[in-house]
Formats: sequence, C-alpha cells, structure tokens
Amino acid sequence: MCCGSLYRYLRLIINLSAFSRLRPIPIPENPRLSSQHVTVVIPSIEGDGDALWETIGSIIKTRPFEIILVTIDTNLVRARCMIQKMNTPRIRVLSIPYPNKRGQMVRAIPEIRTDVTIFADDDVLWPPKLLQWMLAPLEDESYGGVGTNQRLRRAESPKLEQRIYGYLNALYLERRNFDCAACMYMDGGLPCLSGRTVAYRTRILQDEAFTYCFTHEEWLGRYRLNADDDNFITRWLVSHNKKIAFQYHKEAEVLTTLEDNPNFIKQCLRWSRSNWRSNLTSMFWDRHIWR
Repeated sequence: MCCGSLYRYLRLIINLSAFSRLRPIPIPENPRLSSQHVTVVIPSIEGDGDALWETIGSIIKTRPFEIILVTIDTNLVRARCMIQKMNTPRIRVLSIPYPNKRGQMVRAIPEIRTDVTIFADDDVLWPPKLLQWMLAPLEDESYGGVGTNQRLRRAESPKLEQRIYGYLNALYLERRNFDCAACMYMDGGLPCLSGRTVAYRTRILQDEAFTYCFTHEEWLGRYRLNADDDNFITRWLVSHNKKIAFQYHKEAEVLTTLEDNPNFIKQCLRWSRSNWRSNLTSMFWDRHIWR
C-alpha cells in the first residue's frame, strides 16, 4: 500500500514537472507551409445540423485549401443542401453506402491534393490561428502527425444533470491534455493523437500499404475494427519512425462536445475498450515501443 502511494505521488510530481516545461513548437517567421497546403476531412453520419454548420463555419475562417465532408448515401442530399446554403466553392461532399468512420476517411483520402490532411470531428470549433500552429511542426520532414489541445464546449443554459456530466467530461479532457503534454516532454510520445482534430502528411495516408492495413485491422484475428482509427494511425506513425507533436497552446485549443447525459457511461466504456485494445496491440503485437 505504501509503495503504491509512493509511486502514485512520485509519478504525479514528475508529470507536473514535465507538463510545466513543455513548450509548443513555435510558428516560424517564414513558414514553407500555409493554409493552402491543407485539406480538412470531416466524416459525418448526419451530414447536416447546427453543430456541423458551426464546425464548418469555424474551419472556413482558417482558410484551408478545401474541406471534404463525407457522409452516407441516405444523407447525401441533406448534406449537399446544407453546403449550398453556405455558398462557398471550397467544400465538396462525398458519401459511402453505410456508416463506417474508417470507410469515410478512406473515401476522401485519394481525393486530397494537398501536402497536409486534417481530420476533424463534426462537432468541434476551431480557433482562428489553429492551422498555423498545427503546420509549424510539419515544417520538419521528420514529423508525421500533429495533435491539438482540447477543451469542453459546454452546453448553454445546462440542466443540473448536464452540469454534472459536463464537469466529468471537462475533467477527462483536462487530464488528457495533462498526460499528453507530460509524455510529449519526457519522450516525444503520447497515448494517442486524438481524431477530434489531427493533422497528418497526406503521403503517409495515401500509401497503399497504409490503406490496406487501416481498412483490414482485426482484433484477436476475428473482429474487423471500425473504431480506434486514431489509435491505429498513431501506432502507424510510431512503427514507421515518424515523430509526432502535441501543440499545447491556447491558440491551438479545439472546443469539442461530449455526452452530457446517461450515455456518458457508454462513452467511457467505448474509450476503455479502445485503450485496452490499442495498448495491448502496442505492447504485445506491434512491439515497436520497446525498440
């Protein structure tokens, strides 16, 4: 018991020290990459709605080269109608037959014509200078992926139940930011590049070997995985000797929504299953973290 407590607080002290020392990779004075080198891919089942409208609106303000919205066939008309109302030529709408996030991502990847691809969830809000901070690490060719700082987007006029779940969600995101920042300072790694908003070099995603492995990953040799897309790509970068960056900075802070109702429990169970699967895969199947 004593040894366990000692380890816990020693780990906390070390992590606090590492967290306080991490500095984001600064934006260069004369960057090679700009927002015109970026395509943003948004997988969305509904393809419509107020949250998605606000998400796309915040992304448009950062002036990427293109936004590709990928929905499902049954919601394709709705998605196109929404995009027409936005009256911007920089958005394309694609679709696949059935809901499948990996399938939606792979549908968009061959269409991308820029050096950098950013995947974003359909319920996030971007700050105006996000792309500048996300592109800064990619000025170095050794980097393959860049993650973002995240905060909870709180409900307006929340009920008591929403306040409670919102508090728990906020704690989760703050703890994640803390863990990622501490790990990044200590050894240049982190648990996972979260798919809520993440940047990759397009050539990595357009590699045929990546596409095949990404769409054929199985758990225990029997269960084809649709979830865990961000865990897979993070492991892929590690196994292919690509550095990853975590830009912990206020101007690289993405707002996101999480479940503020009893579905919070199911959300936590999904995260738990995903973490166990990915951690076991990293330690005992891939084993690149030991090298």
